[in-house]
Formats: sequence, C-alpha cells, structure tokens
Amino acid sequence: MINQKIYILNIIYIVITSGPLLLADNRLRLQSADILESKNINGESVKLITGNVIFTKNDITLKCNQGQHFEKNDLAILYEDVSATQEDLTMICDTIKFFSKEDKILNIGNSHVWNQEYDLKADSIIIFTKIDSGIAIGNVILIQKGQTIKANKIEYQKINEKDGVSYSASGNVVIQDSLQIATCGKAYYNRNKETTELTLKPKIKDNTNRILSGEKIVLTYNNEELKNLYIPKKAFATTPITGYRESLNDSIKLNDTLHFKDYMEGTELISFFRDGIIDSLRIHGMAQTLYHIFDDSVYQGKNKASGDTIIMNFSHNELNRLHILSGAEGKYIPDSIANDMDSPIIYSADQIKYRLKDEESDFNGNAHIEQDETKLNAGFIKIDWEKNMLHAIPILDTDSINTPIPPVIKEESRDPMIGDEMTYNLKTKKGKIKQGKTKADDGYYTGDQIRNQSKKSFFIKNSTYTTCDLDTAHFHFESSKMKIIQNDIVVAKPIILHISQIPILGIPLGIFPHKGGQRHSGWIMPSYGDNKNRGQYIQGLGFYWAPSEFWDSKFTLGFGDKQGATFKINTLYHVRYKFRGSINFFNRQYLSGGEKDILELGKQQSTNTTIRWTHKQEMRNHQSFNANATYATSGDYNKKYGLSAVERMNQKAISNMSYSKRWPKSKNSFSANFYSNLDLLIDEKINSNSKFYVQPNRSGTQINIGNKRFPKFTFRHGQSNLIPTTADKKKWYNTITWNYGVSYTNTNRDYYESVEIDSAFYWERNSDSIPKIKNEKNDGWIHTSSINAPQKIFKYISFNPSINLKSAWVNKTQNGIWNGSSFDTQQKTGFVTRTTGSFSMNTNTQIYGLIGIPFGAIKAIRHVVSPSIGYSWTPDFSKPFFGKNLGYIQSEKDPITDNIVFHDRFAGTMAGSTPRSERKSMTFSVNNIFQAKIKRGDKEKKIDLLNWRMNSSYNFAADSMHLANLRSNLRSKIAGKLNLDVGLTHDFYKYNQKSSKRIKELNKNSKGMLAPRLTSARLSTGFRLKSKKWIQSSNKENTELDSTDINSDLAGPGLNNDKDKKRNTINNKQLWNTNISLSYTYSALNPLNTSKNFWANTNSSFSITSKWKVSYRARFDLLKRDLVNHSFSVYRDLHCWELSLNWTPNGIGQGINFKINVKSPTLRDLKIEKRGGIYSGAGL
Repeated sequence: MINQKIYILNIIYIVITSGPLLLADNRLRLQSADILESKNINGESVKLITGNVIFTKNDITLKCNQGQHFEKNDLAILYEDVSATQEDLTMICDTIKFFSKEDKILNIGNSHVWNQEYDLKADSIIIFTKIDSGIAIGNVILIQKGQTIKANKIEYQKINEKDGVSYSASGNVVIQDSLQIATCGKAYYNRNKETTELTLKPKIKDNTNRILSGEKIVLTYNNEELKNLYIPKKAFATTPITGYRESLNDSIKLNDTLHFKDYMEGTELISFFRDGIIDSLRIHGMAQTLYHIFDDSVYQGKNKASGDTIIMNFSHNELNRLHILSGAEGKYIPDSIANDMDSPIIYSADQIKYRLKDEESDFNGNAHIEQDETKLNAGFIKIDWEKNMLHAIPILDTDSINTPIPPVIKEESRDPMIGDEMTYNLKTKKGKIKQGKTKADDGYYTGDQIRNQSKKSFFIKNSTYTTCDLDTAHFHFESSKMKIIQNDIVVAKPIILHISQIPILGIPLGIFPHKGGQRHSGWIMPSYGDNKNRGQYIQGLGFYWAPSEFWDSKFTLGFGDKQGATFKINTLYHVRYKFRGSINFFNRQYLSGGEKDILELGKQQSTNTTIRWTHKQEMRNHQSFNANATYATSGDYNKKYGLSAVERMNQKAISNMSYSKRWPKSKNSFSANFYSNLDLLIDEKINSNSKFYVQPNRSGTQINIGNKRFPKFTFRHGQSNLIPTTADKKKWYNTITWNYGVSYTNTNRDYYESVEIDSAFYWERNSDSIPKIKNEKNDGWIHTSSINAPQKIFKYISFNPSINLKSAWVNKTQNGIWNGSSFDTQQKTGFVTRTTGSFSMNTNTQIYGLIGIPFGAIKAIRHVVSPSIGYSWTPDFSKPFFGKNLGYIQSEKDPITDNIVFHDRFAGTMAGSTPRSERKSMTFSVNNIFQAKIKRGDKEKKIDLLNWRMNSSYNFAADSMHLANLRSNLRSKIAGKLNLDVGLTHDFYKYNQKSSKRIKELNKNSKGMLAPRLTSARLSTGFRLKSKKWIQSSNKENTELDSTDINSDLAGPGLNNDKDKKRNTINNKQLWNTNISLSYTYSALNPLNTSKNFWANTNSSFSITSKWKVSYRARFDLLKRDLVNHSFSVYRDLHCWELSLNWTPNGIGQGINFKINVKSPTLRDLKIEKRGGIYSGAGL
C-alpha cells in the first residue's frame, strides 16, 4: 500500500510540474522517468531522476538511466547509458550536460557523434544544436568522405546543402585517406571550397612513402578527389627508393639491396593530381633536386640538379620527365659498378630537359658539360645516356630565342677545339668535329673533320696550320692528312706552304713538335755565312733532347773552313726543391799550322777539351751542398781565344765544393769547403820562348802552379745577448751582444821560384834542366769574436762601443835571424798563438727641423740632420802592450842607416801579417735630407727633394796630415723627372808643385781661413722625353729568348748571341721617346795637371706609324766634339711576320743585319736573313 501511494504521488508530481513545460516549446521537457526526487543543493532545487529517463527539446531527444535537472538554469546532467539524437545525428558518451538555454550539449567521456555524413569521436564533444557545429577535445577522430582526421582538438560546422563538415583541427593533427597521410600542428578544411590548409610543420606522405613538407600546405579537392597541392614557402619533397647493385664475387652474380632518398626543395611548390595520383610537380625559387636512376631496379647513378624552376612529370606515380628552367645546372655521378663510365658529369644550361623513360637529356642555351678533364660548351647539347653519346650543335633549327654558340671542347693541357658540329662518346671518350679549329702553342689548326683516336691523338682531314690569327691567314701550311699526338709530335703528309693563299713550297712528309709550351726534343737549325777569320762556316747545327722533365741536353756542332770544328754538349738537370746543376762538355779540333785550310785538319790538328760541372743542392734541416768543377786537357783554347789579354794570361781551372748547415734557433752555422786552383798557362809562363813568358825581376819571386785548400771548415755563432731577458723593460746590460766564429784551413801549394844566375834572374831548374817544382803546406785555426754594447744616452743619442778580437793558432812560424843588416828567415815548427784586436765606439742621432712656409703646392719643408761620430783604435803590436812584449814582431836597428828593421814571425802563415801601424782614428759624417710635404686636392704626399752627405776622418796616430779628404755626395730628383747626382772630393792640405806631393800644411785662403781644395768632381744626370699619339696598346706576349740562338764566332763562349736579340721596343702608345744621359768628371790631384771627361748618351725611338718604328743610339764626347759610336734600328710589324734592320756604321759591332721572319717561336726558322760586317752571312 505504501509503495503504491509513493508511486501515485510521483505521477501526480510529474503531471503538476510538467504542466507548465507543456506550454513552453523552447524548454527542456522531461518525458518520462521511473523515479523523481527533489532536493535542495546549495539553496537550489535539484530534481534527481532515475530509470528510463527521457528528455526532449524540439527535435532533440536525450536518454539515460540517471540524471539531474536544474530547473532554474534549465540544465540537465545525464549519465549512465547516455544517448542523444537530433534528426539523423546520434550522440553517445559517458555523461551529457545539456545547457538548454544555450542550445549546447557537452558530451563527456568516450564521446561519439555521427550521422550519415561524418563520424566524430573524442574524449569530450561540445555540440551547438542550433547551427550543427561543435568542438571535440582529446583524442579526436573525425571520419568523413573517406578521410580520417585525428587531432587533440577539432572545431567543426555543418555547411547547408553540403554533405560533411568544415573543420579546424589542432594539436598532433593526422589526416589519412586511402592514398596519403598528412601530419601537422593545425589543419583547416573548408567544405564549401573543398580546400585543406596545413600549418605548423606540415607533412604529407603518400602510399609510395613520398613526403612533402613546407611552411604551409594547401590541398584542393574536387568531389573529394585531390586535384592539386600548394606549398608557398620552404617546399621540400623526398621519396625513398630501393633497388639493387649488381656485383661479381668469384664469378657469382650478386645483388646488394640499396636504399636511397630522392628529394626536391625550393621556395614554392605546386603539384597537380589526376585520379588522386600525382601527375606533375612544379617548384620555384632556388629549386634543386636529387634523384637516383635505376634500370630494371639496378642502380645506375644519381643526378643532382638545380635552377630557378623545376618541373617534374609523373607516369603511374613514377618520375617520367624533368624540366629545369633558368640557370639550370647539376652533376651526374654514375655508379662505377653498373656503368663503364665511372667519372662524374657536371653540366649547366639555360634550360635542361630529362626524358627518363627514353634516357635522353637536352641542354639548351649556353650549354656546358664537364667530365674528367674535358669541358664542352655549345648552344645545344643532347645526350643519349643509354648509348653514352653526346651531340652538340650551335642552336636548334626551331630555336628563335637563344644565341648560337658553336661547340667548343676543352681538355686539360690542351687548347680549346671549336667546330660546327660535334659528336662525343662519354664512355670511350672518342669524338668527331666537323669544320673544326683549335689552337696549339701559338698556332692554329683547322680541318673539315677532326676525330680523336685516343685521349692523346687526333686525326684531321684536309687540315691547315698557321700562326696567323686572321680569318684569312697571311700564310699557312696545308695537308690532306694530319695526326696530332698531344704533348709529342704532329705528323702531316703532304705539306704545302701557302703565302697569301698561293702555294709556294711542298714536301711529302713533315714531323713537327707539339709540346703545348713544354720543352720538346728536336733539331736545332744552324746559321751560316762567310767572313775573313772563319771563312765559310756553319754554326749551331745540333739536336735538343728532352727525355724527362728533370733533365735535358743540347748537342751542337760548329764548322769553319779556316778555323776547324767544335762540338758542345750542354746538359741541365733540375729537381724542384731538391737540387739543380749542369754538365758542359766542349771539344775543339782546330788548325794548328800556318795554313788555314780545313783539308789540313787531319795533319795540323790540335785538340782542346773542357768539362765543367756545377751543382747546387738544398737538403732538409737547413743543409745545402754546392759544387763547381772545371777540367781542361790543355790551356791552348783559352790561351789563343780568350776575350782579353788579361784573360789570356790568367787562365785557371778552378774547382770548388762546399757544404753548409744552419741551426736558426740557436743561431749556429757550420760549413766545410774544398777548393782547387790550377794555372792552365803555367808551362807557357816559365818558357822563355813563349810570348806568355813571365820574366822574374829578382831572386825569390814565386809563381803558382796550383793550390788546394782542404779541408776548410767554419763554425759561427751569430749575434746573441750576453745577458738575455724576457722582461719588457730591459736593463743596460741586457743590450750587450756577442758573437763567435772559428775556422780551420789546410792549404797545399805547388810553385816555381826564381833564382839569380850571373846577375840575371831565371826560374829555378834541376840538374836535368827541368823546372823545379816546390811545395808549401800550411794550416791553422782562426778564432774571432766581438762584443757590442749599444745604449741610448738622454733617449735621443745612440752610443755603441765595440771590442773585436782575433786569435790565430798555427803550427809553424818564420823565425828571423839578424845578420847585421837584415833578417834571414828560418822556418820554425811548433804550436804558436797570436791574439790581436781593436776597439771602436760610434754615436749618432737625428735632428728634425720644419720650415712651415707654404709655397704653391708645397705646404712645408722638413730638414733631417743625421750627424755621426766614431772612434776606432787598433794597437801597434810590434810595441809592448801594457808593458809586455808580445813577441809577434822582431826588430833590430840597422847600424848604418839607424833605421829600425822589423820581422813579422807570422807573415806567410795562416795567421797573416800582424798589424804594426797603430791607428787612432775619429770619423765624422753628417747626412742632410730635405723633404717636402705636397698637397693636391684632398691628397697629401711626402717627397725627397735633396740628399746631401759629407764625411771625413782624423787619424791621431799619423805623423802628419791627420785629416782625410772630405767627401761629399748630393742626390736629387728634380720634378720627379730629372735625376741629378753630384760627387765632390776636397783635400785639406796644400799641394807642392815642385815635389808633386801633398804637404802637411793646411790649405787656406787669402784671409787665413781653411779652404779645402777640390781634387775631383763627378756629375751625372739623365732625363726622358716622350709624346703620345695612339691610345690602343699592344697585347702581344713577350717571347722568351731562344736558347738555341747561335753565336757569330765558332769559338764563342756560349750559344746565345745578344746582337741577334736587338729589337725596337717603343710602346705603341708613344709617338716618340728619347732618353738622354750626361756624365761629367773632373780630376785635379795635381792642380797643374787636370783631366776632364764629358760624355752624352742618347737613345731615341720613333713610331712613324703604328707598325713602323725607328730607333737611334749614339754616344758623344762633348769635349772633343766627337761621335764615338752610333747605330740605327728599323722595325716593321707585319702582323704574324716582322721585319728588322740593325746597322752599326762604325766601332765595335760594326755591321748590318736584315731579317724578315715569322713571329712565332715555333716557326722562327722560317725567315729571310742578310748579314754584313760581324754579322756576315745570309740565310733562308
């Protein structure tokens, strides 16, 4: 009964309380519940509802087993088996909060909302029932139209008349469909426009694992099918690639699996899709790509390319074509196992097209291909990668935009080769050029067809060669067949010389050097002529042999029918940074009789042979070795053909070897030396019948046969501080420095000595009348040391005292035995020492003066005065030193003359003579420099106006005339153009005209003032005058002097002839220039016998036209008004030829030389030459 009453009361309550709700459509209505209770919570009435609870509001129905209804706030909270529906929309979750006034449903816990268009799951979902939108939070999953969107949060809204919702997803966003997966931080989908915008590190990965990324990604759909993709900034795309690399292992074919990643990046990317699969892709702005190439899944290589824009076309989701626009460049690296071609290819062009399926590439506009040491440029290049064939032409026939560029191929150490059309095999590196042209050394080769047999050799069909760079050459050689072997030779047959396109001369076969500027073996062409001394001659015929980069040899032969024949071998060797040297061999077969007939050479033959060796070697650790050696079979050659009388009388064979070692850190050094000197004319000098006989004039005169010095070694310690310190502020004793050196020398000398016989003097002979050879051996040690103590006095005066010591250790001396009037010499053996030395001190300073009076551009003049005073003292070691007799020098008084006679015990030994004259000398000098500060505009500079120096000395130890001559020197460069050099010497003492000697009386003027007299003067000056006419300058390269030029004398000392190198060198910019130098000298040691010289030298050059140049050289004696010598030169530039005329009317070098020759050193022997005088001879 009680339960029935409670149930009835609940029904009555529901009816009573629901009555008002039935009258309001917009309020939440409770349709049913099993139990309803009312409670007061926090002063608010709350209805607790249990069992089959149903709420409704308009088209919304909410169901649960338990709930709470806050009537005042119109809020319902439903839990336990909760669900809600709105039309076709269904919601389930753990708890629902329905905010009726706000038309908002909050689904909490395992929330799931769905209808036929979308399905949404999340931890919590807020639904706005009026506008069909909501917010899902936590583990959100949205499914619509085949897409699954996952995020931390999604805000969505249903668009009228559109199936599906627009949404904004954020936080770990993942969007997946059947073809791709997108991830980002935020995603925006506009259902109306069918666009998706991904931001915050967006990435898209398709079912081929291709990944696209950028700063933002925008996807556009059409009926849920992806049509295009846009990345506006920082676009990047990558695709993983898998394939195989074939390799052989013990003849078994293996496949190694490889994994790579292709990529593309740039500023902006646009991709287009067809049926949801990528169709094409375009990337802009500093675009670059890397893709790997496979053939039947076998790896072939990789290609990296870049340009302003890259366009990719795909077929069945695989890259099919690639097009690079504007500034295209790249690098292809082939796989060395899969390809015979193993070197990378670097390329560039205005546009590049790759057709991957056809394995072809087109390079259009400024195309450049580089492989190994080969570079190719052309207007258009096409490569067939399957056949490894390259084809280059200037431009496509259909191209009306680009400029034609003829194919040019350049290989390392070769000159470029150009042609109309080129074909090249990248694998075999063989090619063919039609209408080709190339430069080699300083010449040009052309041919109808040029093809290479190997990397070093070329064949040319219908070829020409010339050194003329004009389109229509002044001359050329023509050949139907030519073969060029790089850095070796050129073989051609036949060869026809054309001058001005007219055939002149032909030969069936020609072989020429082709070394690319390097040394090369070959024949040396001779010169020939006729003169009265040599007769008819051929000079310089020979062969140059260069078998290695480290050494070469030159063999030359000379012949004169009045002199004989010569043969020379000059060998040079050089290993960079190690050693260098030369070996020279000279042999002369000359006519020794009176008849000058070459047919008598076998009967009147005299032979001379000379061998000379020089060597210089740098070794590790600061070591070096030098050697010079000369050997001659006789002295006849030097004796008869020396350059001067002094040379002919002083011919020696000298050998010298030295080794040195330095220790820079310790300032130590060591050297060892061997020296040998042999007089080649010694037999002639003691033969009284020879014209070279040396007549002795007293007994005891010696003449050396030869001497040797071995060993000689030296050790030296360089300047070092006596008391070193690392302190910044040094004490006075820290500036004291010292050095030390020691040397040992052992000598062996052979000589002849004269004797007196019947009041005449002869060279001593033995009993067989053979000249008597005497021998002298000597050795000794020399120690040297010095101490310097430079100091500053009053901060401005430099003061440097110095002590120098020298100690000699010898094993023998010359003892003197007094015979009453002189000393007889007796050699005494035994160890003896001698120590000598000197003391000096010097002081100097600088004084500055400024004259601040402006004059024109000169703003100020500075005067720098540098006075210097020095004192030196060398004792007289024949006198007691501090009261002690050193015993170095013996002395006796001659009873007849009362003169003191001295004998130096150390004279003639390794110690040398002992200083016997005391010297106390004071030197003084002053140097004046006048400088000007010049300002022009905003720029200032300092120039030297005048340098004036004077010096003299005063010897306190001299008996008289203590003052030395006063020497003055003045230098100036007037206006920066005129050089002036003046030297003066003044004597302080008078000159006695009767005795013709200086006397100790000072020279004074009429007023009794000191007036040094002028004894010598020297003045020289020079200047240059020039004018300008033409402004274009010559770019012709200077040609090195030819080492095979021939000396005009068969017996000349070398191969080079300076006279053949004369050429007018006026600059093309100048109309004329003249160099003039004047030299005046005056000598008045004896005032009554003065001498004067006044010379003038001129060198003038004139450009009559831009091609004709004339020069004139002359030397004048202005006092005698005499033209001493002069010469004329004429030069004409004939483009690839040149004409020169040198004429010396008189004096040394008198003669004339006329020559027309090809400029090129390669064809220097193609010339017409006429000589006269010392140049006598002619040649073609």
